[in-house]
Amino acid sequence: MGETLNPAAEIPKKRTRVQFSCTACRYRKLKCCRNHPCGNCKKRGEAASCTYVGRGPRGKAQHGRSSPTLVQDRLHHLENLVMSLAQNQRPDQDVDSNTSAQAENNVAYATPSPGSHDPHNESAPVDAGTLVIKNEGTSYIDSANWRAILEEINGVKEYLDENQGISEDEDVEADGPDSSTPILLLGNRRPVTKEEVLVDIPPRSIADRLVSRFLKTSEPARIAIHIPTFHKEYEQFWSHPAKKSFTWISLLYSILALSVSIYHRSAEPLPSDMANPITLWAVFRKRSSECLIQANYITPGRYKGEALLFYSLTEFYRSQDAQIGVSYLLGITIRLTMRMGYHRDPSHYPMLSAFEGEMRRRLWALLTQLDTLISFQIGVPRTIQTWQFDTELPSNLLDTDFDESSTKLPTERPKDERTDCSYTRAKAHIMKVFGQITDLAFSREHSSYEEILEIDRRLETAHDLVPSFLQIRSMTHCIVDPADLIMRRFALELLYHKARLVLHRRYIGETNTKFAYSRSVCLTAARESLQHHTEIFTESQPGGQLYAERYFLNSLQNTDFLLSAMILCLGLSQDEERGDSERLDPQERANFLLLLEATHRIFMESQHQSVDTQRAVSALSIMLKRVKDHSFQGPHLNIPGQNLESTTDYSPSQLTGQTTMGNEQFSVYPTNYSGSTPSVGGTPSYTSLGVIEDMLDGPTQLDWRLYDSRISGVEMATNNNVWYSDNPATPFDFSGYDPTKPPTEH
Repeated sequence: MGETLNPAAEIPKKRTRVQFSCTACRYRKLKCCRNHPCGNCKKRGEAASCTYVGRGPRGKAQHGRSSPTLVQDRLHHLENLVMSLAQNQRPDQDVDSNTSAQAENNVAYATPSPGSHDPHNESAPVDAGTLVIKNEGTSYIDSANWRAILEEINGVKEYLDENQGISEDEDVEADGPDSSTPILLLGNRRPVTKEEVLVDIPPRSIADRLVSRFLKTSEPARIAIHIPTFHKEYEQFWSHPAKKSFTWISLLYSILALSVSIYHRSAEPLPSDMANPITLWAVFRKRSSECLIQANYITPGRYKGEALLFYSLTEFYRSQDAQIGVSYLLGITIRLTMRMGYHRDPSHYPMLSAFEGEMRRRLWALLTQLDTLISFQIGVPRTIQTWQFDTELPSNLLDTDFDESSTKLPTERPKDERTDCSYTRAKAHIMKVFGQITDLAFSREHSSYEEILEIDRRLETAHDLVPSFLQIRSMTHCIVDPADLIMRRFALELLYHKARLVLHRRYIGETNTKFAYSRSVCLTAARESLQHHTEIFTESQPGGQLYAERYFLNSLQNTDFLLSAMILCLGLSQDEERGDSERLDPQERANFLLLLEATHRIFMESQHQSVDTQRAVSALSIMLKRVKDHSFQGPHLNIPGQNLESTTDYSPSQLTGQTTMGNEQFSVYPTNYSGSTPSVGGTPSYTSLGVIEDMLDGPTQLDWRLYDSRISGVEMATNNNVWYSDNPATPFDFSGYDPTKPPTEH
């Protein structure tokens, strides 16, 4: 980039003059009386926006809320930075030249390390951009912007775009009369004080239990918090609650809400005599969002990325149905973190501490994975594309291996040694390929079969990278393993099979033997997924090995299991039309059908929990009925929900909930299953599920995009998401909400 800039010697240096007039008078070239507000601004009715740069009247710095830093100081840094870039100075020289100015303002500019790019790699980016580092957080400026900064340096002296800076006080409101922030983003609400938001913090004895429950959970997002550091800050909070920022308080409220959700989803009583979990959950979510709004969550700041992510999770777990609003929240979080430079690896910026760099990697890894999963669930392309970032995976380290005082990270622990980051790291390899698969699913360009097979090979390679302790194994070999480890094995294996299904499903109806591999992959992946589904469900019952993790399943998994069922139904429906050499053998067909029945029963058992589950029950009923209509010769079919009064002839193995799949037995449903439909006030009829019948009738012309949109319920999302809910406890809308408050003494 250096060759595009003029040498520093050619840049005229001008003496910085002190500005006494307000910005409006200077812009209009009017004589300013230097009062605050000045006479000219009063006459124009703009008293609220009268702003001084530098030292204003009465010797105080007067700045509108839209000007986050002193313009003169910012320009001084910008000029020095541009000149240093023009001279191609080394980063340490540039830092030295600005040391005094940075010390005065607690601000620094981190330019990329000279060793962070390969000079012989023509495809490497020219520059990694620049981070503006302050105590409150970081702000990222892409390298492409520096040419514009050089050209507009004189214009910047007249007016500094507020988006170039970072708020020095993250708790300053952003929606005042002089703010340019869109009202829709921050809401038209009454400002709150710290005293108000702190009222709903439960007594410490209860808060300690809730926080401890979350920190000890297997929730993958927990790695975004460095537990020793959080514990220290938590102690500081109880010593001086009002001294903590709104952002940190929001993070605490989200942790409390997530903890309550764990108690609720696992049907456990809350500690002490706390309020109803639903009410308490709503209160904590409400307070978390209020704090984020008060902190102006769309501007960079410390812990804002983490706070937004955790708040998004409180909304995600609020319902077992797919929620489009969560995708919007994640989008905001991603945009904020990209503005803070999380998409560039910390190794580019030596001024970032080892601790901060590692925590940035953790948060970015979580965001990229959630972005892909939730975007695919609601049927939209992912926000983060691979070419947009170069952030490395977090290191395989324990929280106790490093802290804020670490000058560098210790050597990583072995790959096969379990840490809190092991699961996220293993998942990242599969997610990288799954992201490419979803890109193909949403692409308007047709991919060749050779491309599909190449991606399939990458997926197998990624699956092989999973550490041995996270690889799936029979439940009989897991009797000494903790429940959370077993569940993470299932999660990785289900993700792998999901990726295989989405990649190959377009070929499930092809009769050309060229695509026989894809059909085989689909049937195998679908069978394995549903078998894991039954294992998880059975072992999550009281007394099972996974009972402690019984709240694992959510809307993401439910959609995946339904896709697996659809694939098996397609395989059975098409089987009779195939040649003898391609047909399933009778035992395999019987096993497929029993597995589909078991899946249907599991969904019926939990259909009262969500609209999506009820939709799955209806969809599976359609699938099973169609399979039966194809003259399947095998065990007598009873389809719950179609004829509840009929009886079913079961073999002894079925009566005990056991059946055979290959050479391995597995439990298909609890032995205490009643066989009746749970009372949910009537199962709704979903006319949109006609797409299933169409696909089963015409298996060679499958519209998987239409299937995804119908199954995910996107057409009904406006009635079932965090943005358009009638529930007053929704994000950023608290009018008329007066929940029962928990004890307020501290």
